[in-house]
Amino acid sequence: MRQLPDGVIADVDWRPFEIHPEVPMGGMPFEDLGYPADRWASMQEALRASAAAEGLIVGNRPKVSNTRRALMAGAWVQADFPDLFPAFHERIFVGYFDEGRDLGDVEVIDSLAASVGIQVNQMNEALDQGGWEAALIDTAADARKMGITGTPTFVFNRSLAIYGAQPVDALLRAFEKAKDLQTDDIA
Repeated sequence: MRQLPDGVIADVDWRPFEIHPEVPMGGMPFEDLGYPADRWASMQEALRASAAAEGLIVGNRPKVSNTRRALMAGAWVQADFPDLFPAFHERIFVGYFDEGRDLGDVEVIDSLAASVGIQVNQMNEALDQGGWEAALIDTAADARKMGITGTPTFVFNRSLAIYGAQPVDALLRAFEKAKDLQTDDIA
């Protein structure tokens, strides 16, 4: 987003999508996800390249974390404290992908949230009441309707989607194509 050209305005709506709800609370080895080794390697390389373009580092993570609570926390922050959401979203991303922190560990989520100024007790009270699971359920249902099965997925005007970690130029081309599709619909 930092690399969008002048005049390009994007209204970003981050949605919490739990790609692997089968991951147990304690996490699991990446090998247990069932991806062929060559596909997994290519997915990780694309992720590293995309992250590097944004100045982020994707390190080696020891396991796949259960991200359910982290995603619910993000949905809560986005709804109740939208000014804190960008910092929280980036902190969760860096914590997991760069630092190898376990997002299935409540104390890790609490620590990352506190580091960006979120009141942890307030967050945990909201999450423990159970209402934020609906955000994950709703997003999963909406994603299924659009044929989305993975993250990241970038959807433009609900008419065009691109999948996977993408370089900035691919996103810019998608912006242009979505704009053209919108212009065609108006004409």
